[in-house]
Amino acid sequence: MSTTEINNSNADDVWLEKAISENYIKYYDFSEFINWEEISCGPYGNVSCANWKGTETIMTLKHSYNLTIKEIVNE
Repeated sequence: MSTTEINNSNADDVWLEKAISENYIKYYDFSEFINWEEISCGPYGNVSCANWKGTETIMTLKHSYNLTIKEIVNE
């Protein structure tokens, strides 16, 4: 990885942390969910549904493999 790529990666990390702290992006910890069920799995990631602890809410969660922060946010 080049110095430019590392600097861009660090800038993306800082941007994401700021977006979460200023509530532009909602962050959920995986430990907040129970009763996981896999819906789909492919070469780029998997999609699951799970119950949000303490609520009746069922959330759909996507876990992506090998994507950069910028790619995930743009998705």
